[in-house]
Amino acid sequence: MIRAPSPARYAAWTLVALLLVLSVLSRPPRRARSPHPALLGPFLELAAEVQWIRFQRARLRGEEVRALELAESALALDSRSNAGWETLAAHLALDLGSPEREPALERRRLLLQAALEVLRRGSLEAADPAALELQGGLLLVTKAETDPELRPGGAHALFGEAAAAFERAASSGLEAARDLALYARGRERE
Repeated sequence: MIRAPSPARYAAWTLVALLLVLSVLSRPPRRARSPHPALLGPFLELAAEVQWIRFQRARLRGEEVRALELAESALALDSRSNAGWETLAAHLALDLGSPEREPALERRRLLLQAALEVLRRGSLEAADPAALELQGGLLLVTKAETDPELRPGGAHALFGEAAAAFERAASSGLEAARDLALYARGRERE
């Protein structure tokens, strides 16, 4: 029989996870840590994939601190992969930061900011930074529609932030972002 964690234990783990996220985000951007990245390139990608599988397993077991550590190690192994940055950001904003999972508004705000910071960090290292701007806009649109109290201006403010992210992606040449920017600007004015 599986028992749900007590509210106190859940709050403690949430706090530990937030502290881990904030400590990771406060580090300077990583540089290649492998002494021979040219020789290990394909193996680093494979090792990163293994870490992402381990991340998913830890996440499903409810081991959030361990999952976040594994995600960071996967990103350290393959920081050029957009998918890794997107996976971690979505996990923070949509999984951990959902109103159903995290009732505390301030914690949800911190998790959204952590997710956006992950995407910002990723844009410095990933192969396609414009796609990460697009992902940030999509996260903000999702939050505007499902959790508008995250910003003092509500959904309008979140749609405005999303439009700005889409506009940055469009200015980098991502054509699909232009229509999304128009959509978000329209919703911002409603």
